[in-house]
Amino acid sequence: AWTARLLGFAATTEHALDAVASRDVPLRLLACAAGLAIVLSRLATDLQLFGGWARSLAAGGPAAFYATTPSANYPPAYLYVLWALGAVTGGQPPAGLLKLPAILADVGVAALLYRLAGRWRGPRAGLLAAGLYLFIPVTWYDSALWGQVDAVAALVMVAALVLLVEGWSEPAAALAVLGVLVKPQALVCLVVVAPVLVRRHLLARQQPVRLVTSALAAVLTGALVLAPFDIGRFASPALAGVPVLGSFAGLVGLIQSASAQYSVLTANAYNAWALVGPQPLVAAVGRWTADSLPVVGSVSASTVGTVLLVAVALLVAAGLLRRDGVVPIVVGFTVIAFAFYALPTRVHERYLFPAFTSGAVLAAAGLAGAAGYVVTGLLNTVNLHAVLAAPLGFSGRGFGGFGGGPGGFRGPRAGGFGPGGGSPGGPGGGGIGGPGFDLGGVTSIQLPLAELARSPLVAAVVAVGQTAAMVALLAAWILVMKGAGEPPSSPAHSR
Repeated sequence: AWTARLLGFAATTEHALDAVASRDVPLRLLACAAGLAIVLSRLATDLQLFGGWARSLAAGGPAAFYATTPSANYPPAYLYVLWALGAVTGGQPPAGLLKLPAILADVGVAALLYRLAGRWRGPRAGLLAAGLYLFIPVTWYDSALWGQVDAVAALVMVAALVLLVEGWSEPAAALAVLGVLVKPQALVCLVVVAPVLVRRHLLARQQPVRLVTSALAAVLTGALVLAPFDIGRFASPALAGVPVLGSFAGLVGLIQSASAQYSVLTANAYNAWALVGPQPLVAAVGRWTADSLPVVGSVSASTVGTVLLVAVALLVAAGLLRRDGVVPIVVGFTVIAFAFYALPTRVHERYLFPAFTSGAVLAAAGLAGAAGYVVTGLLNTVNLHAVLAAPLGFSGRGFGGFGGGPGGFRGPRAGGFGPGGGSPGGPGGGGIGGPGFDLGGVTSIQLPLAELARSPLVAAVVAVGQTAAMVALLAAWILVMKGAGEPPSSPAHSR
């Protein structure tokens, strides 16, 4: 019965052939998307780090993973997936297998979007939201072609939003924290989940104890995921040995360390910062400018970007303390997810990915939303194309990390950070090191129109277009706070 509802049936059918035939076109579209993803997955060449981490975990487990794998800069949650892949392949997972979790996550996101949009606008809107997400090129580039795992974090975040909409407070809080443990960018989900729970259980006094149990569920989830790993080594000496607290302090230290590796205006994201500086990114993709650059008097770009992001986060949180329901939750998440890409410095081109999940739900509401979604998706695809098609230069068959010097590889996708001391995107650094492993003759991905996507005019147009989309979303959020979209509401009951 649940499967029938997921596919849009009003009720189960008597005969299976009738059921399949009545949804022939949607099923064919989903099959086509899955098939295309598998074909594209054979093209990618940027999975060496994941393969190395999988090998390290298969060989030594998680207890000393960070100590023995200096290149590791991901929180532990996705490392469990790599550990499993390494274990079943003897430490040699092929590229297609490394990409499979993200491809499957894309399908899972589509199913959840169907449910979320269907709850708001009905089955047709649900199908449109799922189809837009699956067929927008951003998902192909990120998961199938590039082999990144943004879709896995997105799956966890969208699941948290669905649970939040349906009144499941504790699971929503737990998944919001789990998302951060997959990728730190999922902090944007907490900006939505936390104020909604405060509104429901504290301000509206709907079972106030649920706020406490939700917090406990979040902490317990984090503690269980972090416990097997030696992440406490990133904490301060005073906290490193403290059970549970040391692990959370280590998580904060890991995130800070990873962020500090890219102290630049933009790490190839075509956002407003790509237009700033004496040598802006749009003039030469891959040429980075330090974000210590003063932009407002003596105030650095890094500080300005942080203030802008915090301001938007507070605006979203304040709105969610006033209004509850599908529209405020979905629009609020889209705004803060987009802001994480558009406003701060040190942003990579893939950081806009989560916005395309909830954005698909908004796009399913009308023609204007769908058009904006598709245009923004195409703009971001140009950004992804420009970076993914960039030429790579390898100095040898084995490497110990990213960088521009011996033992690393060059190109805008990797900064020269780490023990070698090179600057981001520049020569000289040995990069983030660790035991070398065989590249298997990896070369650049050959994609057409790469130079066009990297040209100053195109890069500038994309940067302006995506910035305009951010402004439009902020305007939409102000309308939502004033009551547009649906009347203020809360779930009928907490579950």
